[in-house]
Amino acid sequence: MTAYQQPERTHRTPWFVFAAFALVVSLAAGVVSADAAGLGGITSRTLSASRQIKAAQAPTVIAWDNFNAPNNTNLNGRTTTGGGKTWIARRGTWTIQGNRADTNSGDVALVLDAGTPYAAVEATTFRGGTTFDIGVVTNMNSAGTQFLTAELLSTNSGELQVWKYDGGWTLLANVTNLYSGAATGWPASTTVRMSSSTGGVMTVTIGGAVVSTFTLSAADRTTFQNATHQFFGLYSYFDGVSVWDDVHVDSA
Repeated sequence: MTAYQQPERTHRTPWFVFAAFALVVSLAAGVVSADAAGLGGITSRTLSASRQIKAAQAPTVIAWDNFNAPNNTNLNGRTTTGGGKTWIARRGTWTIQGNRADTNSGDVALVLDAGTPYAAVEATTFRGGTTFDIGVVTNMNSAGTQFLTAELLSTNSGELQVWKYDGGWTLLANVTNLYSGAATGWPASTTVRMSSSTGGVMTVTIGGAVVSTFTLSAADRTTFQNATHQFFGLYSYFDGVSVWDDVHVDSA
């Protein structure tokens, strides 16, 4: 197996959409009048109309973790708090510090096998200062050499970057000016979520608000949305001070 190598991202320096639920409404209404003469003497009657509304289905939680364990607990191989999944550290050391997931600086990921390429991962992120790059990863293969990331950065007055890695980095989406003023006044923590839905629809939310939604190309759907790309979890790009909490992986 070819070892993973970290290439330089050409779109930026190394430091640097809640998913919309489909609401399906089904209306069934009808008024039927029967002619008594045509029904052989049966008395005509009017059938009352009925209306049925199908509620949106909540996503199914596949696994979750609150990282409540002693400091320095190794997360690689640890079972999640719920769901019975096993964490896998990809390129880097992941431990628990202060009941939160922590990692050393580097291009690193902590993932679990969701059992499907159509899933979503959400985590509460805590920036470690005014310079940060912290987020989540979806649709990774078992070797950790192909994946998609959604990252919250301190650049450009608060920035979302969505990347794909497949032998090289490609920027898929970019949103700037998420915050205003100096970084010291930005939220110390927020939730980051990315969902991978059928048809290649990707949705990213920050703090519960949809920030970006886009559709993968046909080629990228073939590459990333299949049975060998089912790993979802946490991601950091050379940010050794930020931490994560309350992560959950759900059905998309």
